[in-house]
Amino acid sequence: MMRTGVSLVLLGTVLTLLAGCSPAASIAPPEVADTWQPPEGVEATPPISCAEIGGLFAYDVAAPLDIREEKRWRDGGVTVIDFNYASPRGGRVPATLVLPDGAGAFAGLVFMHGHGGYRRSLLASAETYARFGAVGILISAPSNRPEHDNYLPIFFRGEPDSREQIQLIIDLRRAVDILLARSEVDPQRLGYIGSSYGGAMGGLLASVESRIKAYALESGDGGLVTHFSGAMIMGQPEKVRREWLAAMWPIEPIHYVGCAAPAALLFQNGTLDEMVAPADALRYQQAGSQPKTIRWYIADHGLNWEAYQEQAEWLKETIGIAGRQLAFPFGLRVALIIWAVLIVLSLILLAVLLWRRPRVPFGARLLWLLATIFLGPVGLAACWLSGRWPGSAEESTKLISPVRRALGSTAWAVAGNLCGVMVYLGLIIYVFIPQLHSNLILPTAVMVLLAFCVGRLIYVATRWFSRSDARFLASFRRPWYVEAVSVCLILAGAVPIFVVSERIFRRWLGAFVLDLSYPPLWGGLILAGLAGALVAYPFHWWLIRRGVIRWG
Repeated sequence: MMRTGVSLVLLGTVLTLLAGCSPAASIAPPEVADTWQPPEGVEATPPISCAEIGGLFAYDVAAPLDIREEKRWRDGGVTVIDFNYASPRGGRVPATLVLPDGAGAFAGLVFMHGHGGYRRSLLASAETYARFGAVGILISAPSNRPEHDNYLPIFFRGEPDSREQIQLIIDLRRAVDILLARSEVDPQRLGYIGSSYGGAMGGLLASVESRIKAYALESGDGGLVTHFSGAMIMGQPEKVRREWLAAMWPIEPIHYVGCAAPAALLFQNGTLDEMVAPADALRYQQAGSQPKTIRWYIADHGLNWEAYQEQAEWLKETIGIAGRQLAFPFGLRVALIIWAVLIVLSLILLAVLLWRRPRVPFGARLLWLLATIFLGPVGLAACWLSGRWPGSAEESTKLISPVRRALGSTAWAVAGNLCGVMVYLGLIIYVFIPQLHSNLILPTAVMVLLAFCVGRLIYVATRWFSRSDARFLASFRRPWYVEAVSVCLILAGAVPIFVVSERIFRRWLGAFVLDLSYPPLWGGLILAGLAGALVAYPFHWWLIRRGVIRWG
């Protein structure tokens, strides 16, 4: 069983790195049965024609933009400006402008966030495209503005929801006005990138905004009625349901994404998406006008690195975004493959060592496995130099110096805490908790807490697995307060290195994404783990000498 587990870990590690190092490639559309039916009652409020839809989203183009700058800063070679402007429907529109260096002429991109999201979630993408020669503008949806108490933009309120959706489209059109008011923006090279809810609303915007030449629609479906037409809307009182459908069905994006021509459409969806059903995505794609490009990926709602590569290439073809290809250098790919091979070889050697020592406690086997997975050959070296495991019959622990024992103690601690960091990254990548991105204090606290809890859980688990081995229990002790300090030291070494790596890769490659198929992410994690071990080692050595930490 142990060797089978090691084999699976080896296979997963190598396949992940090799998959991340492969060129971008989409897959065939999924084969799913479409059983969706329009909700009962929508027949009374049919959609209007493409010729008539423009009047619903008309506004005074001559009205002043009334731009009020709030702050600006430099970030990785681009200028970022937070500002707000007047909405033709009342109130102020919070927005962010991302400017490349130089006088232009640059392409222009409008970015729209997802349902219940926030514009800053797309800032990294906007900065990436700015380095490729595009001015980006990001706005907040009406329900995500300071004057609104609610966070989600949908409460089945009927006419207020319809009014907010219309206001959003008008505010997006006003964002185009702001781009065109800048001398460095080429009016013939405008694009739109919308994610999730933004992907759906992009289909509606495309029907009335002819100045945008290319619409990239990520993880979109037909609109809010499509999205909520299941149990959620059927669970509403009949009056609420009837009024909401009457207000929203006539402006459902799926009715108008077919009016986008001659603008080009790019549909990008994931087969593993649990928020947008593949059948809904397929129906939305089929409704789109030509020219259109449809891409599917083995990915969840947030898509993956391959999707961003293809999106960048598509925008380069459609609106002429300049800059180098959105890809990582060959040398980095080779280095990560070599590291993956070293992990494999290290785990094989570790398996041989453990096979020849059948009396090694199961807890020690588990911890050395984790240490070698996270630290590779460095973890194997710590195993060898530290006497292989606590309580070894082959070598008296009295002859193992604190310097060597501290290597093993540090390797075990780093492995457990980095498991917690991986859980933290998983929350961001797959669950995408918006609050984790709101400031620096909360995500740091969550990461430290998860690293401590998971590391402590692994410590307790290894002792429980070896509970019948009194020698192991006596030789392996790390008090909880020591664990807490150790976590802080490991992260104090790991986080700055990861941040520096992210900055270097962002400037070097033009992008850095939280995607487990993205090799630079693995490169940053590897360097961060080694740095964390280096910082925490003196602490473990000092406490081992004083008997606070027992290891061997």
